[in-house]
Amino acid sequence: MRSRVRVNASARAHPEPVPRAAPDTGSGLSAGLLPAAERAREWAGDGLRALIVAGSHASGEAVWAELDGRRVSLSDLDLYAVMRDEAACAAARARAAAGREALAREAAGWGLLAPLEVAFVTLEGLARMPARPGTVELARAGRVVSGDASILGRLPAWEPSRISAEERLLLLENRAFELLWAARAERTAGAGDAPALAALRARHAVLKSVLELAAVRTLARGELPAGAAARVARARALGAPANLPSWLERAWDGLDTLWTEALAWRTVAPRALAAEAAADEWRAAARAWCAVWWSESERARAARDPWRRALAMSARAPLARRVRRALAPSAASAAGGTLERLRHALAGTPQHRIHGSAVVLLLAAAQSPQEPRLSAGALHALGRLGVTRAVEFTAAAADTLRAWDRGLHAGQRTMDPA
Repeated sequence: MRSRVRVNASARAHPEPVPRAAPDTGSGLSAGLLPAAERAREWAGDGLRALIVAGSHASGEAVWAELDGRRVSLSDLDLYAVMRDEAACAAARARAAAGREALAREAAGWGLLAPLEVAFVTLEGLARMPARPGTVELARAGRVVSGDASILGRLPAWEPSRISAEERLLLLENRAFELLWAARAERTAGAGDAPALAALRARHAVLKSVLELAAVRTLARGELPAGAAARVARARALGAPANLPSWLERAWDGLDTLWTEALAWRTVAPRALAAEAAADEWRAAARAWCAVWWSESERARAARDPWRRALAMSARAPLARRVRRALAPSAASAAGGTLERLRHALAGTPQHRIHGSAVVLLLAAAQSPQEPRLSAGALHALGRLGVTRAVEFTAAAADTLRAWDRGLHAGQRTMDPA
């Protein structure tokens, strides 16, 4: 669901002061979002041991906006439901899947204009999870909304230095979809002095993404400072990635202003951007993203051509895994017949091909002087990846977003109905 409500010209974004949800919960969740937590509890059922709020709503860095006199969250609400056993997890996931359509209708009424993401896991399952930015933050800032508060003390102590290059790359690639969605939202936003809610959400996606570039830069050194400001400070000290191609010259320079704006988005009320300024900001973010991706794709350093490099990174999984994933009866690989899916396996796993398509689109945008255009090289790469057959940037981005959202995220990331 994408809201069509317009934001007043005086719309303001500011951080939530993290009040307790109730005197006896010890939760850092805003009282306005308790209905969302209650919905997660309903999905969990009797097998729930503890419900933990994570992410920006736990750390105090969630972004809120004032909309027609009420406060609404632009930040995802990330919850971990720690369950009794795997059977309870499976039942909870089924209830959550069945309740997604109703959730899309009700979330805006609760003040949540971003996805509600609930991970149903056992404590043993959490302990087996690899080190990821999200799990590091869970151990650092997670807060129990309901249930056994002692579970927090039993979480593994994931260390940033253990986060693999693959996890860094996946974090970066996921931000590519946020940027593609932001470009699409800007094109559907209303005009005039009162920007549409879509435009507000789009700018949030852009500024959220540039903050993640700071996280990726620090993670490359085995570090993940606590808080956006500390990560930006460290990334600024590290400076631009080395060995960037000439067409990304000065791409890193635009990040300084973007980081300043992104940090202000969480602390003061930023002014709404005119359409031209919003487009310039988006392009600067896309070029900076490409600079970080180029550095993170050094395993394909022999490919200086951007399209060959993108294809090499999409095919980074071992061939046996690519074939196995192509034949798996999952939503991500269900499109097309068996022979077609096997042919595409040469280009990557279904997930990597979808991610690779987003990479190609941002590389094309970074090379375009104004409106993004798909060059012959970009179209060839997209054809190899097989996610979209569109020959125009906007249509190709829409196809790629749809594949990512519905195939890999059950239709909830972009708030579109599946």
